This record gives sequence, C-alpha cells and structure tokens, in this order.
Amino acid sequence: MKKFLSILIMVAMVSTCLFGCGGDKSAKKEGGYNIAVLIPGSVAYFTATREGSDEAAAKYGCNLSYSDANWDAATQLAQIEDAISKGVDMIAVCASDAEGILPGIESANKAGVPILTFTNAIGTDESGTVEGVVSYIGQNEVNTGKLCAKIAGELLGEKGGKIVCIEGKPGTFCQIWRTKGFEEGIEGTNMEIVYKQTGEWDKNTAMTIAEDILQKGDPVDLFFCQDDGMATGVGEVLVEAGVKDKVKVVGLGGSIQGLKALKDGIIDGNTFLSAKEEGYKAIETCVKYLNGEKVEPRVIVDQVEVTAENVDQFKGEW
Repeated sequence: MKKFLSILIMVAMVSTCLFGCGGDKSAKKEGGYNIAVLIPGSVAYFTATREGSDEAAAKYGCNLSYSDANWDAATQLAQIEDAISKGVDMIAVCASDAEGILPGIESANKAGVPILTFTNAIGTDESGTVEGVVSYIGQNEVNTGKLCAKIAGELLGEKGGKIVCIEGKPGTFCQIWRTKGFEEGIEGTNMEIVYKQTGEWDKNTAMTIAEDILQKGDPVDLFFCQDDGMATGVGEVLVEAGVKDKVKVVGLGGSIQGLKALKDGIIDGNTFLSAKEEGYKAIETCVKYLNGEKVEPRVIVDQVEVTAENVDQFKGEW
C-alpha cells in the first residue's frame, strides 16, 4: 500500500511539473492572450503594420488593444503603465524615442509583464537588443542606411557628389542608425553629406527643406530621405523647380506613393520592406513566447533595393 501511495505521489509531482511549472506561459490561455500594442504616432506605415498585427491576432486567437503616443515619449511611458495596470499578458511597443522609453521597460520587468519591440527598436546598441526585452522585430537599420548609400553611389557614379540628408524624427532608433549606416556607406567615396535636417517623417516638412536649399542656390547632387514619403515630396519640389534632371532622390521603405514616384521618375531609387510582415511577426512572436516556445532575440525583416527596372515586382502596403 505504501509503495502504491509513493507511486501516486510521484505521478502527481511529475504532472504538476509538466502542466503547472511556468504558469500561464506554458499553455495557451483560454479566450486568447491580451496584448497591448503601442505605436509611436499616426503615420501611414503603422496602418499597414496594424493590418499585419490584426492578421496574426486572428490566426492565433489573441486580443489586441492599440495606443498611439503621438510621438511623445512621456505619453508612451504612461501607456505602458496603463497596460500593466490592466493586466495584459504582453506588451508589443514601437518606440517613440529610443532611450526615453527605457523606464517603461523597467516597469514592465518589475511587474512581470513581458515586453518586445518592433519596427523602432530601443537603447544604444545598433542590434536593437536590450536587456529586459524579449525580442526585437524589424530591420537592421545600419544595413538599411548602407543599402541607401549603395543606391546613391550607383546613381552618382565614381564622380560622387554633394548630398542632403533629410532625416526622420530625432531620437528614434531608425533615424539614428539609418544615418550612421549611410555615413559609413559613403566612407572612402567621393560622396559627401553637406547638409542634414529632420523632416519629421512629414512630406510637407521635407518639401519646405528642399525649397529652402534650392533658394539658397547651394550645389546639391542628391537628396537622401529616410522614408519615401519625404522623398516623394522632395522629388515633386525638384520637378516644379525644373531641376529634377540634375538632382537625384533616394527614398526608403517602398510605400504606394514611393513606388509610383519611382515609376514616374519623381525619385530615382528606393527600398522595400513589408510593414505587414513586421506587424504580423511582432504578434506571432508574442504568442510563441507566451506559449513557452523559444524566440530569438532578433527577428530581422530585410529591406531590399528597388530600381526603375524591378519596381513592378513590388506592391506598396502603406
């Protein structure tokens, strides 16, 4: 009898370890996981990202709640605290500021709420990884900058030229590391950045910058814009001024308007990355982690070069 009882106790202990250890993380949650998705601001790119996230949520049966920080780090920190207080299972955040969000990561860690980053990574490491974050889903921004430098080099040739760099929102991970990658990419060439200014990811702001530069009469051979919404605006300014045949424009991202602008000759080079894929993989990675599966610290989605020759192979998402 004692031997029989000992066996029953051992079976119970093994069952507890198999099905109880790790809590909810080891088994799918009834009714679906609740995941807070925090985006930095209302731009078209994140509409496409959300489509991908919603698609993944439908497939995996989880519930998403979205918040928009309007490009304010303090607002996004408050949104993290709010998500924690509501008892979400996980937070997926696209940071409005690469370093300003770090206290929010600490808060999530202390509360035991897992958190990952997507599209805009955080911290000071170009890999996009940081302690306390489950995973980063997005591109290698330095490589993206280098790819744009390669495209610029192909357009300008060995003689090189003077380049104006119109950057995205200051302090965002992509703005910081795209610039670094581009600068590294033109090292040892005859290409030179003569002017840098933020376009705030806004087409009209980028157009104003281009207009001011043209009015000053400073020589410019190429504009590099850190997204192709800004690039399209710059190209339109150059067309209006009658100098588009002399000045090249390189965009980034592969939006609907950017791909059309490349076809129409308004810009000269572009890249493509699937925003939907980023959003999908962000939620998919959350679900895998919550299910107790191993996830990689980085899930890379690559940018690829788009030219006038291969542009018809790509379909814009935003």
